[in-house]
Amino acid sequence: MPLPWSTLVKAIPWSDVIAKAPDIAQGARKLWQQVSTRDAPHSAGTPVPGDASAPDARLAALAAQVAEMSTRQQESAELLSALATQNAELVAAVATLRQRNRLLAAATGVATAIALAALALSIGSS
Repeated sequence: MPLPWSTLVKAIPWSDVIAKAPDIAQGARKLWQQVSTRDAPHSAGTPVPGDASAPDARLAALAAQVAEMSTRQQESAELLSALATQNAELVAAVATLRQRNRLLAAATGVATAIALAALALSIGSS
């Protein structure tokens, strides 16, 4: 039997999520800046299987691998940055909704008190 959404939402420590959202967004921005400004790494990488007598072909294959890995890393960093920004916006929206919910609960309590007072006056005067 699946859990109801209310149980899942209540299980999330929203105060921790809200408190850590700016740190997550900042970390994603730092990562994005590092990846976007960094040149392709100059590591040897893993050897490419093939003919050992053709070092130019191996070098070209390794250069292609490094370029592909660099592109993938940059795309991953872009995605991470977008997700962190979206998460920060989501946390801000949830905080706003929680504040509105508290205001609505207070207004409902005031309306209930007024209704009960009016009911008591109408019963007392009859």
